[in-house]
Amino acid sequence: ETLRDLFWGFPVITFKSNSELYKKHLNLWKQYDYYIVTPISFSSALAAFLSGTPKRVGFSFDARDFLLTKRIKIPKDWKERHTTETYALLYQDLIEIKEVKFELEIPEKFQASTLEILKNSGLINVPYVCFSPFAQFGRAKEWGEENFIELGKILLKHGIKSVILGGKGDLERSKVFKGENFVNLTGKTSLWEAAAIAKKSLAFIGGDSGLTHLSAIIGAKTIAIFGPTPVSWTRPLGKNVMVLYKKLKCSPCEQRECPLGTKECMKSVKPNEVFEVIRE
Repeated sequence: ETLRDLFWGFPVITFKSNSELYKKHLNLWKQYDYYIVTPISFSSALAAFLSGTPKRVGFSFDARDFLLTKRIKIPKDWKERHTTETYALLYQDLIEIKEVKFELEIPEKFQASTLEILKNSGLINVPYVCFSPFAQFGRAKEWGEENFIELGKILLKHGIKSVILGGKGDLERSKVFKGENFVNLTGKTSLWEAAAIAKKSLAFIGGDSGLTHLSAIIGAKTIAIFGPTPVSWTRPLGKNVMVLYKKLKCSPCEQRECPLGTKECMKSVKPNEVFEVIRE
């Protein structure tokens, strides 16, 4: 449901569970022409096999090779490549990829509703910066509410509002953002509306989250704060992206929760440092 708006206008088939997925694949027997399996799990290759698709392409991994008709060897340097470059290897039989560009336009459908949200929030002709403080898959990737609050205070001194963006599941946690410097839109926008609000902002600040990646790809000035996740293959892609990352001995740990309980890799990025990047 969270990602539903992202695929607005695209013909997609949704599955509620793994068991339903397999049933659907059996019902759609041989109705696909080509099946690209991007995950390296056995279950994803099995789903492709059960679809009856004549051409099933995926990475050679574990004991699943017999389920695929073409197996691509995972590059040894895959952790030095961006994930999109690695995935592009799976499509080489379908299209020739000369250059990968990441540019996405916000659908016209969401422009009017976004303008209405900005109007109701008192943000028309008002300079503002967007904050995305929350991460759905692990708090280790979060910069911390206290840092966003401190950055909000700095911005207010320069006449800049701070807009909080997030999903309905983040509502309770977002209540810490109080005061005249914050406009809390958590749970009040669709994904595309949040992206449109970000694009009109002076800058968008977030961790390694879906909204940060979307902000980057639609062309908003995006400041991504990284710590536990690898910058080389998971960084946001776009024309106006800055990644703030302090390399520590323990990072990237790739864990959802900080094993040391300190989140030092994220805390080492200071609010003043982020503000200076906003000003650039």
